[in-house]
Amino acid sequence: MGSYFDGMLRYFELSGRSTRMQYWMFFLIQFVLLVLAVVADYQLGGFAHPKYPQAPLTLFVIFVHAVPAITVSVRRLHDIGKSGAWYLLNFVPFGGVVLLFWACCASEPGRNIYDDTEPSRYEPRGGRPARQAQTTIPRAVRMGSGATRPPSPTYDGLSAPERFI
Repeated sequence: MGSYFDGMLRYFELSGRSTRMQYWMFFLIQFVLLVLAVVADYQLGGFAHPKYPQAPLTLFVIFVHAVPAITVSVRRLHDIGKSGAWYLLNFVPFGGVVLLFWACCASEPGRNIYDDTEPSRYEPRGGRPARQAQTTIPRAVRMGSGATRPPSPTYDGLSAPERFI
């Protein structure tokens, strides 16, 4: 249950990693809740009229879990060292098969470029070294670093007409 609640509490969080256990437990509990909602809607007569089915509980479960399902999948891709953009394979025929295979793969050991600032407490078994962060932006210039801007020889701190920004 903790893995499910972790996925729900990190509702809009695309950064970081989700382990295999977190990913599969989230989807298992989501599937069980969806089956229970369909059964409850059926018992309440929601599917009695085939032309106009009414399934409010099923729609509620789907809407509540739509965003967390995407974010958990993106974080799972980060955990194996892939970009979250690979999630778009869901829109390609048979792309979901590739994502299913990747969801079953072991985590990338140690830290990787998608880790948060604090190290992950999860350390999988294996001997692959973690990839280094690939960026051309110096750490002092990155947004959110809190560091001051490096001095520029052409900028004296006042507004200059030749300066664009």
